[in-house]
Amino acid sequence: MQLINNLNRDKIFSNLNFSSEFSVKDWDALIKLKLGKYFNDDLIFQKNKELLRTEIINYLRFCSNHKYLKLFERTLDLYNECIKIEKQKIIKIIADSFHFTSNTDLQWMTNVITQPDSEGFSDRDKVSYYFKVINETLEGVFKPRFKLLNKIVQFKLNNILVDNSNYDFGKLVREFPIQFKKDFKLFLEDPVFSISINQWRNIATHKSFTILKDNIVVEYGQGNIQKLTLSFKDFYNIVQWTQDIYRVIRLGQVIIDLNYIKEIVDELGGTNNINVRLESTLLQIIHNMQIVGFEFVSTEEQIDTFCLNVKGKIDHDLKSSLIHASQCLDKLSCAIYDDEFIRSNFQRTKIFIVDDDQNKLASASISIEVALRKVKSEINLDEYLSCMNFDLELTSKHSGQ
Repeated sequence: MQLINNLNRDKIFSNLNFSSEFSVKDWDALIKLKLGKYFNDDLIFQKNKELLRTEIINYLRFCSNHKYLKLFERTLDLYNECIKIEKQKIIKIIADSFHFTSNTDLQWMTNVITQPDSEGFSDRDKVSYYFKVINETLEGVFKPRFKLLNKIVQFKLNNILVDNSNYDFGKLVREFPIQFKKDFKLFLEDPVFSISINQWRNIATHKSFTILKDNIVVEYGQGNIQKLTLSFKDFYNIVQWTQDIYRVIRLGQVIIDLNYIKEIVDELGGTNNINVRLESTLLQIIHNMQIVGFEFVSTEEQIDTFCLNVKGKIDHDLKSSLIHASQCLDKLSCAIYDDEFIRSNFQRTKIFIVDDDQNKLASASISIEVALRKVKSEINLDEYLSCMNFDLELTSKHSGQ
């Protein structure tokens, strides 16, 4: 049985709309303009360009709102200020939280994969579903990253490391230092009704809401229970707020991680124990392939082979398209190997060039073991290519059967 249904997996990439009008240079210019200033030096920025072409999508979803952009930059400033004070201590704080916060990306990806298509839902079912989204966002992925931010805030204020591992959401919010509440207000309460973030989590978790024909009634608080009637429009604004603050806190921490990844990895004792979910890397691979002119169609599993199906490059012949597309196979092989949950499922990776009717025209494939040897510089490029299987006659073979 397949570990993940392909149709669900492919939903992850549905928002990466293909366009041949925005070139690699355009993307690189965009990330340099918007994100370059947040890196310590240009070498670190250049090393992470491919990753940043995906991260820029998250940035663009909140940067047009001045309040969220200011929150993002204040988050970065806080980390950088503390690193200037006690670099090694802050690196240790980040490293100690690294696996915990990285797991939020795995959780976020799971939420995306398993989400239903809500377009056909009734208003009642849609509201119920989005309360579930609020809970999964705030408790599952925002809270772990907020705990890390809270540690950094406490260090900046008192120059001490606070162990908040056992804090519940309410305590994290209640004991957030008052000196920083103005700067991080959007992390602490919603911008519509000023209800604390932990109360929204409680409302969603405990289903303390009633969906009426024209509005929604929520109940929150302990002892003195409070009620709030809100419109459907206001509710969806609340949902959007939960998504935006997660994007902000996550991207801020990602950029800090990239700036100091060598020190963080050294503190962790190397990369052997770091696990990356396939879909996370696959998102970057597909996005970067679309940037250079390939249109993503689907993924496919053939016994022990993981396959990508893409349309060929516009104004390129089949052979040149296939040669160019095959350059992703080493990265795809690494993505398979880096996910310990599916590592044993596949021995090879393959890419198909397909036409508009999804007929397979050509393919290239490589052994994952060989691809890893190439990445580790154990074999040279010529040796690697000699192990790759190219097939430019798939259509004729199919027609002859």
